[in-house]
Amino acid sequence: MAVRITEVEAWEVVVPARVGAINSPSMDHWGTDWDHMPICLLELRFDDGLTGLGEVSRGIALKDIEPWLKQLPGLPVSGPSLAYLPPNWRAGYRWDLLESHPPALWQSPSPVTPALEMALLDWAGKRLGCRAVDLLGGAVREYVPVDYWCARQTPQDLARLAGEAKSRGFTGLKMKSRIGDPVIEQVRAIKEVAGPAFRITIDPMFQWLSPHDALDIFRQMEPWAEGVRIEDPFPQDRPEFWQRARQVTAIPLILHARSLEVLRRGLQDRYSDDYNCSGGIAEFLTMAHAVEVAGFSCWHGSAIEMGVAQVAHLHAAAAARSCVLHSDFVSPIVRQHTLITWDWPFAGDKLPLPAGPGLGVELDRDALRAHTRAEAIYK
Repeated sequence: MAVRITEVEAWEVVVPARVGAINSPSMDHWGTDWDHMPICLLELRFDDGLTGLGEVSRGIALKDIEPWLKQLPGLPVSGPSLAYLPPNWRAGYRWDLLESHPPALWQSPSPVTPALEMALLDWAGKRLGCRAVDLLGGAVREYVPVDYWCARQTPQDLARLAGEAKSRGFTGLKMKSRIGDPVIEQVRAIKEVAGPAFRITIDPMFQWLSPHDALDIFRQMEPWAEGVRIEDPFPQDRPEFWQRARQVTAIPLILHARSLEVLRRGLQDRYSDDYNCSGGIAEFLTMAHAVEVAGFSCWHGSAIEMGVAQVAHLHAAAAARSCVLHSDFVSPIVRQHTLITWDWPFAGDKLPLPAGPGLGVELDRDALRAHTRAEAIYK
């Protein structure tokens, strides 16, 4: 007899960043303050007595996903498969990277689909008595390497953060940047504190705009370039910008593949040295396998989610052979709380997998109540 979802409990939460973890006071945010955007957490309950946790991408309010959540009670499920979703959750197959994809990669108009994928994986692992990573093909490694993180910081504040990172055993740091920031002084400040081999990932989020603006930065950075790489310096649809920069610098350029379409473009035009891959669990694994076949490496990106999504992505990263670069699982470093009871047992720059079945984590109910601003139960 099929197992069915009996009810869904949902919480809309806001958990700000720790003071000083994102930007220096003199360095402004870009656009909205993302750490104050809502995130919806889900707990699916099944008629076999088990539960599964999921998390919706940030910026989506509970009222906006309510029509989708109301369709879930009564739905039959079979393992982590999405094959039993109602037809309106699917809008056709994706044909972008490979000829066809498994059902988990149906194009879905619902923002709840990635969260449902996590929850079914969590539930199936609990039902079978195994970890989520074991349902994804097994763990290639029992830990995932992670870098420290910040947004836009002054050279002085970066020196402090680099010292904190090194004292905790981290071997690299990722930082945000845009044209006009004192990039050379920032890199020099980090290296002087943490050492020449300390890794620095600079992420301008396309804000270096053109090779004309950036070539001089690359040239000046060469003496400090050991362990430095630049993620998304230019717009992703302008491969000629990337190729021009690669003519004048040996500093690696990294493409953040937020979708299969972006990854396909990077692989076809060959303008990236390695990749930051993200997306849903099945989508990430598809990208990681493609990166491996093409002879590249990747890390797992992050939107600095709550703990449920971070841990779900941690399992996916541990199952991907090509995911050997330091990933962005930094929510416990950046957020005031991740709303799960797991203690994030970093061993230097390595984050081990949780040991329990499914995702291996539970919601911290006290912290959840403190940060909830809307909640509902759907039966």
